[in-house]
Amino acid sequence: MRHFNGKFFVLALLATPVLFASCKKKTFKDLALKKGLKTGIAVTAGDLYGEKEKQIVLENSAIIVSENSMKWTNLRPNEKFWNWGDIDAMIKFAQENSVEVKWHTLFWHQQNSPFLGKLKTKEAALEMMDNHIKTIMERYKGKISEYDVVNEMFNEDGSMRETLWYNLIGPDYIDHALKVAREADPNAKLYLNEYSNEEKGHPKADAMFNFVKDLKARGVPLDGIGMQLHLSTEYDYNFENIRSNVRRYAEIGVDVCFSEVDVRMPLPSTESSLAKQMNIYTNLLKIALEEPNVKSFITWGFTDNHSWVPGTFPGTGEALLYTKSMEPKLVYEKMLEVLRK
Repeated sequence: MRHFNGKFFVLALLATPVLFASCKKKTFKDLALKKGLKTGIAVTAGDLYGEKEKQIVLENSAIIVSENSMKWTNLRPNEKFWNWGDIDAMIKFAQENSVEVKWHTLFWHQQNSPFLGKLKTKEAALEMMDNHIKTIMERYKGKISEYDVVNEMFNEDGSMRETLWYNLIGPDYIDHALKVAREADPNAKLYLNEYSNEEKGHPKADAMFNFVKDLKARGVPLDGIGMQLHLSTEYDYNFENIRSNVRRYAEIGVDVCFSEVDVRMPLPSTESSLAKQMNIYTNLLKIALEEPNVKSFITWGFTDNHSWVPGTFPGTGEALLYTKSMEPKLVYEKMLEVLRK
């Protein structure tokens, strides 16, 4: 008769959770983090309440950003009222799930509140700018890991965009905003964010790099830049020029965030457009994984059901990694394959 070995049985029980843990399916986020890359999603307020939506966000996000809740028209629709509710809920969700939060954006030429139109002098604009930065960054000090301080500051030809802040303060409004932001929360990472700035040799990309290089040379606080990467299968992209652009930022000590990635296509989609979309997404992910100064890869949403693309680019869509019914697409699976290598 075989005797029962109680010691062996107890040890086996203790080892079982480890075995189960080791068999746990690695998520998109887990695989990317293992390679030193934070992946994330831009979310709406509603994405943090539905169970399916929350599951997708958590499987894919080491960092999240709000699509619209942090912009002036939603956050501060009039001078006296601050609408903190959705942002507070987002931060609570992030803290409960060990996810970072990115602020998008402090200053932009769009979605501004009507009351800003009353600003007429440089002094008034600077006072409003300082109040906005300090109110937000002091409230969320230690809770927001990084900020898009200024969004979309260049025209396509590389000239500075004449925004409300540019016209009232001058081109050094960006210097000022970065300095005040650094004082308000010294530990938060500060970014400048832009579109069409991904390929070295493009007028906007070159103008932005030269601008950032000058900021760094003068000691203006700046940690990184965002390349939005709202791309389309209708165009060709030079991935080596994108990589070269990323690398020249590394040379001056500046991080890069792939900050608003989506890849739209004409509808209905074709095998050719789907294949091209897959090629764009996977090549961007490879660059992000292989270049150490690319710190994050964030898609602008996750389901085609909520994408901004069809409303902005009529006749196009299917730009994201999940279908309207919130199922992962083949392009998502291909990106998982890249992460597993």
